[in-house]
Amino acid sequence: MKLLVVDDHPLVRAGVAGALQGLTAQDPVLQAGDGVEALACLAAHADVSAVLLDLRMAGMAGMALLSQLKRLHPDIPALVLSSSEDPDDVRRVLQAGARGYCPKSANPGTLIAALQLVLSGEIYVPPFMAMATELPSGSASPATGGLTPRQLEVLQALCQGQSNKEIARTLGMQEKTVKGHVSAIFRCLNVVHRLQAVEAARAAGLMGDPQADAAKH
Repeated sequence: MKLLVVDDHPLVRAGVAGALQGLTAQDPVLQAGDGVEALACLAAHADVSAVLLDLRMAGMAGMALLSQLKRLHPDIPALVLSSSEDPDDVRRVLQAGARGYCPKSANPGTLIAALQLVLSGEIYVPPFMAMATELPSGSASPATGGLTPRQLEVLQALCQGQSNKEIARTLGMQEKTVKGHVSAIFRCLNVVHRLQAVEAARAAGLMGDPQADAAKH
C-alpha cells in the first residue's frame, strides 16, 4: 500500500510519514511539498491508496488540491490534516470531497485510526465535531456522539460482547476494518478498552441498558 503525505513543512511531513510507515510494509511513504508536487507524484504512482494533505500550504493549497483530486483521481480518498479546529473548516473540506479531517493536535494512534477508517470507505470527523451541527451527509451527527452510523453498528455489537471476528461476520466486513472502527470508537469516546467503551456509550445514551431492554419483554 502506498500513501502520499502533502505538507509544505518538511519536519511535519517527515513526522507524519514516519508515523504511517508501519502501514505500508515495504513501500515508502511518498511525500510532496505542495499541490503541484502531489499531482506530479500521483501521475508517477498510479497505485497510491490515499492522500493525506495539509489544508493551508504555499503554492497550490489544500482546497485547490482537493478540487484537483476529485477531478483527476476520484477513487483516491483524501484525509485532511490541519492545525485548525474550526468546525467550519471541517465542513468545508468534507463538502469539497475529503473523506476525513484529522487535527494536527491528534496523536499518531488517532491519525492511524482515522486513515484506516477512510481506507475502509467511511468518513472520519474529529471528536470536537460532536457538538457541531449541519455535518455533511454520511458523517457523524452530534446525537451519535461523533460516531458514524457504521461505527454505531460496531459499537452496538461491541456492547453485546462480540469479538472483532464475530463483528466482522455479523456486519459483513473484514476483521482489520472492524479493528479500525474500534480504534476510532475508543478515540472518540476517550477510552482505552472495551469495558470503558461500553460504559461510556451507555452513559452517553448511545446504547440501551440490557437490563432495561430485557424488562420490556
